[in-house]
Amino acid sequence: MAKIVVTAGACGETVEATAEAVDDRYTKVKIGKCCEYVERMKQELEAEPLDGYKLMKGIAASQIYKSAGVCLPHVTCPVPAALHKLVELELGLAVAADVTIKIEK
Repeated sequence: MAKIVVTAGACGETVEATAEAVDDRYTKVKIGKCCEYVERMKQELEAEPLDGYKLMKGIAASQIYKSAGVCLPHVTCPVPAALHKLVELELGLAVAADVTIKIEK
C-alpha cells in the first residue's frame, strides 16, 4: 500500500491518501484527511478502482484531473499531481521519491 501526505501551501491544508492495487492495472484510492474541495473529489475517486494506465495517457484523459477541474478552486493545487504519483507508485510505474516545490519571491 502506498501513502501520500500533501501539505498544500498557502491554503494551509494537508491531504492524506492511500492506494492499494487491485491488479497490475487498477488501484483503489482512499482519501483520508482533506480539505472541503478534495472532499468533493473523494466520492468520485473512491467509487471504483482507478485505471492507472488510462490516468497516464495525459491530463485531458485523467479522471483525477477531470474531477479536480470541477471541484478545486485553484489550478495550482498540488493534490491532483500527488494522487497521480500515488497511483504510479502503487502500480510499480514509479519509485518512491518526494517531490518538492520551493517558492521564493
